[in-house]
Amino acid sequence: MIAFFPQDLFSGAQRTLIYIIFVLIYKYMAKRIVVIGSGGFAKEVAFLIQEINTVSNEWNFLGFIDDQVGNSVGNNAILNNDNWLLNSNETIYAAIGIGSPKIKKSIADKFSVNKNIIFPNLRHPNATGDWSNIKMGKGNVICSSCCFTTDIDIGNFNAFNLCTTLGHDAIVGDYNVINPSTNLSGKVVIGDSVLIGTNSALLEDIKIHSNTIIGAGSTVVKSITEAGTYVGTPAKK
Repeated sequence: MIAFFPQDLFSGAQRTLIYIIFVLIYKYMAKRIVVIGSGGFAKEVAFLIQEINTVSNEWNFLGFIDDQVGNSVGNNAILNNDNWLLNSNETIYAAIGIGSPKIKKSIADKFSVNKNIIFPNLRHPNATGDWSNIKMGKGNVICSSCCFTTDIDIGNFNAFNLCTTLGHDAIVGDYNVINPSTNLSGKVVIGDSVLIGTNSALLEDIKIHSNTIIGAGSTVVKSITEAGTYVGTPAKK
């Protein structure tokens, strides 16, 4: 940024001071956000925030929330623990960086009692979709290269990992984790707390019961009407 200041108008010290002022203004105006968790998916959510900032400078990422306070996680650190966030008396944004539907729901329930904590929808800049015709609740994470079409209804606290596709008129409930390269066809209905493994496919009009696990590489050709683990092509319990 300093290089953009005209050399003949400002001295080196003045340019440095102006740069520092710009940085401070950015940190003040950008929304403060933390990622709950510090494992693999939490690191990916932190990277997603970084990618969003390359386009909009929307977020001031403070760090991770976990018990090992001060430990480094990649280029960032664990900022503080659950109690610190639960007791926040200022507005702060949070994303859940957990890849388990059950734990994701538990965390969402725990932190939602503090109305100062806001759970934004995080969407990678290159994710495509007819966003004006896609309804979305809160706390959803949409990673790079996802492709959603139109007339889609998405609930709360879902994770759509890399390269997920979601067809027309699909309905997705709450707390679902959809792993990379999963293809969900048109009019699919996903309940709550469903885990779908990498590279799975759900055919059109399929309905998936809540609390279901679909194994990696599975093809679901008919609706799943009771909870359980389903694997294979076609997917069977």
